[in-house]
Parts: sequence; C-alpha cells; structure tokens
Amino acid sequence: MNCATTHNTRPTRGSRGSSRKRQIYSNPPCNEPDLEETRQVWIEAGFIPPPDCQQAVALLHRLAMDEEPATSLLSSVLTITAKTEEDDRGYRILNPARLQGMARDYGIEYNGRSDGEIARAVTVAIIGEYGARMPEERT
Repeated sequence: MNCATTHNTRPTRGSRGSSRKRQIYSNPPCNEPDLEETRQVWIEAGFIPPPDCQQAVALLHRLAMDEEPATSLLSSVLTITAKTEEDDRGYRILNPARLQGMARDYGIEYNGRSDGEIARAVTVAIIGEYGARMPEERT
C-alpha cells in the first residue's frame, strides 16, 4: 500500500496555467494489514488459506481493531466473494483433526467433504464473523 498522496499546487510562475503535482507523504505509518497478526488463527484452524484470503482476514482484523465502521460491509462483500469461488486449491492443510474441530465449532458439516472444501467453508465463516462482530453505526 502506498501512503503517498498527490495534490495539485497553484500554477508556477511562467507555466501558463499548468499546475504541477507535488507528492505528500503521511507522517503516521501505513496501516497495512500484517499477516503475522492473524497467522495464529490459521495455525489453530489446522490450515493455511491462499494468500488473498489471508490478506482479507488481516485487513478485516486491522479495520476491526481500528473500530472502522466499514468493516461489516467489507466483510459482507468478501464473504459473498469467497462463497462464490469454487476452487478449494491453494489451501494447505496442516492438521485435518484441527480443521474438522474448527468446522464443528462454526457449525459446518464436514462429513463427505474434502479437506479443501472444509477449509474454504471455515475461511468464509471467519471472514463473515467480522461482519457479525461489527454492528454498523446508524445515524
């Protein structure tokens, strides 16, 4: 994520009305999601999801920690997106027993499903959990 922003400055002398752009860097550090913050969740779940799912959960975690009201909406969008994916490749199963235990904790049926299908369902549940935790602010 690039924390630099640009803005137009007034025309410079002799520039005949053209404006130039100047880059401004924000002083506070970027709030890029840190995959290490949420890595333990995946280890306890018994699997590692594809990088895009790891990043989605890390982002949702960061937004939730900052009490960002958009977390619920983003969680809903990501949950719908994750549910429509049919590819369960890319999930690295570390511990099938833990995976099944996590599925049981989320109320996910795992009998007759591949470990990849179960891992994808658990990932969708984890992403969706951020929407359940963050009630939208109403004005």
